[in-house]
Amino acid sequence: MKREQELREILIHNTVRLVAEGGFEKATTKAITFDGETLPDMRMNEVYIYRIFGNKEHLYEAAFECLAEEFAEDLQRCVEYYRDASGCVRERLYEVFLRVWRFAINNETQCRFYIRYYYSICFKGQSLAGHNQRFSKIVNCFRPLFKDEADVVAIMHSVLTLLLDFANRVYNGDLADDDINRPHIYNVLYCAMESYFAEEVRKSANLRRFV
Repeated sequence: MKREQELREILIHNTVRLVAEGGFEKATTKAITFDGETLPDMRMNEVYIYRIFGNKEHLYEAAFECLAEEFAEDLQRCVEYYRDASGCVRERLYEVFLRVWRFAINNETQCRFYIRYYYSICFKGQSLAGHNQRFSKIVNCFRPLFKDEADVVAIMHSVLTLLLDFANRVYNGDLADDDINRPHIYNVLYCAMESYFAEEVRKSANLRRFV
């Protein structure tokens, strides 16, 4: 049982790396099995993918679930900071942004995989419901900021994907991660949310501009 768990973790690790590097086309069952980490004294075989996960798509899903869980835990820590922090809403959200941004920048391989899977057919078909459930506590924390009629889940999804798109530009060398661009990125994310804020939140949140 322990050996199977170790093999499961290796197959997930190899999948994440291969998809991050070259997309799903590169992450064939053969590459996942033979191009990456292995267990000592064990001959890797593609049959293990089907024995443990059922098929390759379920392996992709399992890899995403592992990363989504890690991401959710990091975001939950950010939520706890937001609840305890002082200052206006805009300042507190900026500190949350910085923490999420650092996580994304420091975990390039994982986030590249996350981005590719997030935009894939597999995500909508297999992982969307679980993803929404996992992040529901985080969404509910920020729900009081928004108008009653606002679709907070969709808004938070949009902000997350926008942040990851910016992180991807940093990975590709198209954007510098520096003291000039970070506030600019935050302003873009903030503006994507601001029009949906409740009126009293909008009035109190704009006490400080990060420009």
